[in-house]
Order: sequence, then C-alpha cells, then structure tokens
Amino acid sequence: MAIIWPCSRLVPRNISVDPASRTMAGPASVSGFTQVVASDAGLWKATYEEIPVRDAQGIGLVQLWRAIAVQAEGRLNPILICVHDIERKPFPIGLSDADLKGEVPHSDDALFDDGAGYVSSVIDVSLLSDATIRSTMLNVIKALSGDLEPGHRFSIGERLYQVRSVVAQDAVTATIKIWPPLREAWHAGSRLEFDRPVLRVRLASDKEMDLPLELGRWSFPTVNFIEDL
Repeated sequence: MAIIWPCSRLVPRNISVDPASRTMAGPASVSGFTQVVASDAGLWKATYEEIPVRDAQGIGLVQLWRAIAVQAEGRLNPILICVHDIERKPFPIGLSDADLKGEVPHSDDALFDDGAGYVSSVIDVSLLSDATIRSTMLNVIKALSGDLEPGHRFSIGERLYQVRSVVAQDAVTATIKIWPPLREAWHAGSRLEFDRPVLRVRLASDKEMDLPLELGRWSFPTVNFIEDL
C-alpha cells in the first residue's frame, strides 16, 4: 500500500510533473541526419521544490517529514503524490477550482463555523467501454465536464495519464488518445479523476528525504520522484 503524501500540509513552492520519455539515437551520418527511436514505455518524473518544513504555532511539520521518511525507507516503498494541476482542467461552464477547495458556501452564502465550505468533486468523466492494459485510446462518457483537450491530466486509480489528442467529441462522449499506455486494465464505468489527479511514485534516490534544518528549526528541501512501475 502506498504512503499518502500530505498534500495540504507539505506543499511545495514549485512543482513539476513531466514525461520522462525513453529514446535512443545512433551516430550522425555524413549529412548530419540522426535517427531517434522512442519507446512508448516512458514514465513520469516529478519534483517538489522548496517545501516549507518548520515547527511553528503548533505546526509539527518536521515530525511529519521524519515520519514519511521512515515509512518510505528510501526508494523501497511507493508514495502517492498530488499533481496540483490547478487551473488546467475541463471544468464545466460556471465551475472552477474554487469548488474543490472547501470554498463553496451554503445556499445563504454562509460557511461552516471554522470558515470552511463544502468540498466536492466537480468533473465527472468515466470509461464508456472496457479498456485493456497498454491501451492508448479511451472511449469516455462526460456526465459533467467541459471539453477535453490535449494536455489535460487525470488519474485512474493511482496512475497518472495525459490527453495526447482528441479523436472525436460531443457534449456527452469523447474518444481520446492518452500517454502513457494504460498501466492496468479497467472496466466500463471506472472514473477518470480530473479534479485531484495523483501519481504513484518512489523517491528518485535514497537521500531525497534528508532534512538539513537551519538553526535546527526550519528547512526548504526539494524532493525528486520517479513513477513507480
């Protein structure tokens, strides 16, 4: 079972989640031409930069960090991280990322006693038909969604995918090509998580969770991850 990264407490200042494609190239010919061959078995890499880790005003982030580091045991155990792709989502007209952050009030515009509002899923997209492992094309049904576009990211289960291209689309259904190929087979009705996509990773090295504390009180570490295959 993967360790759940505490997305609301250990929040990086900078985030990158990018494809790590696998390519090979031979030597250049006399004309300068080089043939590059790519494998579709690429994987994701991610970096959480400058994560504020400090103990102040009852916020015990140093202890939390140490707890995760021990559970991870270097590269041994998988971690489930948040992708944080805030605005780049197929929101239905009239909805936005604010509807996911606990900022939605009651009908009289009042919030709860602690100042928080409702938190819910906004985008509802699921598989229209079964999809086999290593599939690169999905048929989906959009119960509540805006138009799907290349670059949109979503997760199914603990695996992250990106819309590579849109083959066909109407108000209710869409056929999309994705990257990378499906890591697992899924049945019709399986949810595509556009609201809060996640990625199953491992630490890129055994030293990623090292925590040098300035004056023994705070730190701004950077952590590199690689997709757990």
